Amino acid sequence: MKTKIVAIFFLLISISGFSQIKRELGTKFDYNGKDEKDLKVVLVDNYNHYMFSVINIDGGMMPTNKLIIRKFDQKNQLVDTFTEEFPHKDVFTLHNYLGSFEIGNEKLVVITDTYSNKTKKKELHKITFDKKTGTFDTTLISEHTFESLSKSGTAYAMVSQNKNYIGVVYSKFANKKVAEEHECAIIDGRTGDLLWQKNVSFPLLSFTDNVVLNDSGKFIFVRTTKETGSKNVLAIADGNTIENKDFGTEDVKIKKPLSFSVGPNDYLLAFDTYAHGVNRGEYGKILMYDVNAGKVLKNNFLENFNQIKDLNKVNFNTLFVQNDEIYVFVDCDFQSGTKPDPTFPNSTFKVPEYSNGYPSLLIFTMDGELKRSVDYKVLSFKEGNKSIGVQNIKGNFYLNTYVKGLNHYYNGIYQLNNGSIDQNIKRLSLDEDGTVITQFGNYLPEAKRLILAESYGDTKMAFINVTGIQL
Repeated sequence: MKTKIVAIFFLLISISGFSQIKRELGTKFDYNGKDEKDLKVVLVDNYNHYMFSVINIDGGMMPTNKLIIRKFDQKNQLVDTFTEEFPHKDVFTLHNYLGSFEIGNEKLVVITDTYSNKTKKKELHKITFDKKTGTFDTTLISEHTFESLSKSGTAYAMVSQNKNYIGVVYSKFANKKVAEEHECAIIDGRTGDLLWQKNVSFPLLSFTDNVVLNDSGKFIFVRTTKETGSKNVLAIADGNTIENKDFGTEDVKIKKPLSFSVGPNDYLLAFDTYAHGVNRGEYGKILMYDVNAGKVLKNNFLENFNQIKDLNKVNFNTLFVQNDEIYVFVDCDFQSGTKPDPTFPNSTFKVPEYSNGYPSLLIFTMDGELKRSVDYKVLSFKEGNKSIGVQNIKGNFYLNTYVKGLNHYYNGIYQLNNGSIDQNIKRLSLDEDGTVITQFGNYLPEAKRLILAESYGDTKMAFINVTGIQL
């Protein structure tokens, strides 16, 4: 009886909330859903918001490499569009978009990698968009030479969990006869200024599997050596020193970890792929590592992803620490088909096509123990879109997603109840004629305004104001 009363109470609250809510659809605008990637809403304030995307296509008859930033007003009307070409726009140069990062709500920093087999040069650039002036500024971070394209090395860009630091790493070509060298740069995530650049080198016959950036602005290299075989060790570099750490007696082989901090303590969360007898798959174990103490807190067994067909990878979506617990939302990329190779558009070549889905919430104690996991039965989306968008507002979690019903999937903003989707406290439904972009969702508490968006095929999109909503 008490359960029914509680359910009715929440339902009445939900109905009362819906009666105050108003939706306002902005004007539809053109976009290229097939080529524009990494769509995100950035630089949001009470007056404007911006949508960032990138087109990064080399080869073929129509190579296109440019950044696109669209500006919208309070009514979600498109008021301006800013574009910027990647550096070195010529037929001899290849381009890589490495990532984009907000500097407060005033600037957006984009990191690009350009390399040419003609000049045998690789350059890393920082392109900064300033919303006050509506202009781009391009700065060379570093320049390198190489022997051939196959030996041109690899560049990465990353951001710390607290957003205070942006890291750029260029890993030079290395093999059993050439020792590793990594050109590392740290950018201040609050100002966009370059803080330091250093070369980090390792002995021959030691290899880096992954690099992440911690909340103190230090690079953590996940490595193997001839002494450790397939077992991982860590090297923590701050530009002046390198501190080595290991995993003790545990046989650990981790995939790209998530670095975060709680107070002065640094931690790593990572999937452990080491096979202990029975092969549990690449995502059968997940561990928490105390970086300061240099020890594994807990190596947990995990069953969530064992049955996913054609699983490509599991992504750490967002992490929150509250109420002496660590909440980690994850989602999965899996192969859902094939598509024509964009590099050779007029050929019969095919490449894998991936979708995003099977999201889960993993809840850990502060001691690293996996306390509970929650799987969400929601709609999967083709690559480029996420199956869930997560917001944490005053300690409450909200999912923007399509939840499976009896006959089809229903979009909504769902407030989580103890980690689970509770239909009795669903906060919003959208019944428009488009498809809600679930990774979009910005809530402005002072205005009680939620900014969402819908796409209409691969050519049109519109933002939606939801006003009078209290989250």
